[in-house]
Amino acid sequence: MHKILSYLLLCTGLLIILFALNSMYKVFIGGAEVLAVAHFADLTIKTQAGPMNIPMQAANTLANMGLFAVFMLFVVSVGGKIASLGVQLLKNERIYEALLQLNKENLTQDTLKKL
Repeated sequence: MHKILSYLLLCTGLLIILFALNSMYKVFIGGAEVLAVAHFADLTIKTQAGPMNIPMQAANTLANMGLFAVFMLFVVSVGGKIASLGVQLLKNERIYEALLQLNKENLTQDTLKKL
């Protein structure tokens, strides 16, 4: 029963990681659009020569890509934790099965170290 759950957790974690990496690849290499979370208005500065307008489109793009990268890194870490949990469950199940197969008469330090 635990083997099925551990393999399911492992595969789920790997799929989450692959989804996040694929999304990051599409955005940073493929040129896909990022959800606009941050929006800065154009900046107007008064100088001696008169008012100067500074467009903030580049800052908007940079801020949205940065927020997207932080969110995807969070998703990758969650997938890593889920996969790690599956691996730990699988390791515990393997040790449990190995201990059940041991004969109590042949139990030595060397056989325990091999586990």
